Amino acid sequence: MFNKRNIFILVLLTMGLFALLAYSARLPKLFPFNRENALDEWEERIFKNRVLYKVEPRREGGYLLAQSKDASSGLLHRIGFDPKKYPMISWEWKVLKFPDKSKVKPSKEGWLEKDDYAARVYVIFPSWFLVNMRCIEYVWAEDLPEGKIITSPYWHNIKLIVVEAGRDNMGKWVFEERNIYEDYKKAFGRSPGSVGAIALMTDTDNTLSTAEAQYTAIRVGYKK
Repeated sequence: MFNKRNIFILVLLTMGLFALLAYSARLPKLFPFNRENALDEWEERIFKNRVLYKVEPRREGGYLLAQSKDASSGLLHRIGFDPKKYPMISWEWKVLKFPDKSKVKPSKEGWLEKDDYAARVYVIFPSWFLVNMRCIEYVWAEDLPEGKIITSPYWHNIKLIVVEAGRDNMGKWVFEERNIYEDYKKAFGRSPGSVGAIALMTDTDNTLSTAEAQYTAIRVGYKK
């Protein structure tokens, strides 16, 4: 069943199909968010209300601020490359407020209503056949253990990888570096095709709460 989050991924991946053919970036690609027009490279997609995404270029070297109130919207950057040749992605993020999941009761679908996160980084793998498109979501989760890989409650071709967990580092910049190729194999049990896009999201539409996070120094498409 396709709902708003499936539609979000469908939009990203369908756009990624053409990006894959038409556009390969000079790698590695760096997003420091240290200039006023830094978001000109990104495309916004709004699904339920609008998350405030704002560049703060002169604070702490530059970062992207994300503030969500009962909202679900994301930022997309189309980029095509082979993750076997250039498998690495890294970024820094800071969580200032987590979504409030304390009052949310699971539905028949399980934990769908709790599928809000203060910070997500997506890596999108498009396919000409929509049923074959896949996505990895790297998340900072308050209530899941670090290293856990779970299948999205929205669609089996979306895998969430918890790369940061809990409140110990809340309010601090945390550096993350991941091997996209190896993570994909662990999550899906096979080698990936080409990357077609990356995306960011801070969302609270399921919990009807608020969250705040910051992102910076995103670097994608390089060798270790």
